[in-house]
Amino acid sequence: MAPRASRSAALPAALAAVGLCAACHYSLSFAVPRTPVVRATQSGAFGQRQAIGASQTTRFSGAAAVAAPEPVEQEVPSVGLIAFQGLSLLAAITGGIYATMGSKVALQGFVGLAGLYVIMSVNEYLVHRYYQHLGINKTPLLRWLRKSFGVGNLASTGHVEHHAETLDDMTLDQKPQKILDADPFRGTAFSWSVTAVMTFEIALQSYPFLWLCGWSLKASTIALAVAMLLHAAVWQTLHPAMHELADPPLSYGMPGWSMAWLRKTAYFRFLWVNHEGHHRVAGAHGNYNVCCPLADHMFGTYVGIIPAKATNALCPAIAQ
Repeated sequence: MAPRASRSAALPAALAAVGLCAACHYSLSFAVPRTPVVRATQSGAFGQRQAIGASQTTRFSGAAAVAAPEPVEQEVPSVGLIAFQGLSLLAAITGGIYATMGSKVALQGFVGLAGLYVIMSVNEYLVHRYYQHLGINKTPLLRWLRKSFGVGNLASTGHVEHHAETLDDMTLDQKPQKILDADPFRGTAFSWSVTAVMTFEIALQSYPFLWLCGWSLKASTIALAVAMLLHAAVWQTLHPAMHELADPPLSYGMPGWSMAWLRKTAYFRFLWVNHEGHHRVAGAHGNYNVCCPLADHMFGTYVGIIPAKATNALCPAIAQ
């Protein structure tokens, strides 16, 4: 018979695991879409998708797409459901830590992992809004530096042009922006060097935070590496293919096929339509989070899901 301590420790782990399984199993049943139901099929890399109920058709195909079979209705999960699934996963991990290492380490793990996610979500938001969208040029600090010392505005590195060539159905205009011609993925994918810079940026914030949570250097490094690789994998799986570009290969960055299974999940459908809203909203101001939803809700820039327009025109340009 197992000792009493082992039995009591196993109970929360079992409950957390059951909760996680239930969340995944019923993810589609409990989804309350905030937009029309989406018909999705899988063919080639993605298949084709039609949003019905809004009299629109949205392209949803990869480079290797073939003739699609009869579409199957799939709902876009709600924000609440996505949050519930994320918390269920965190609860399962915490329960496993509690069962093997005790309550103190479990609490440190819970706070550390939750905080690391917040750090990543906020950084994704700030970099996207203030660096990629050049929002920093509108800040009082840069205005003061510009007036007092003649500091110039931050120039676009290609992201503004990425928005400028994106059509309403997320495909790219046939009159592309020349600044992106040197990039085979036209500003939609992260190279290994960009991933390294992002990892360094997150490390500067996460190491002190995890140290305050009682994490060791080894545990912090492992968590940071896993988190950043997962972020890169989700981004590479989602973003280039949204714009009908090929999956980035391993020689370029985290390969797009690394999380191809994610493309069949409710989580992926949420990220997809969330990013469509980012391109479609006026001035591209909203839904800045791409892989780590949260910060848009914290800062009041979540705009929900915006249906496609009747005509496939260029999306609104970034407000300058």
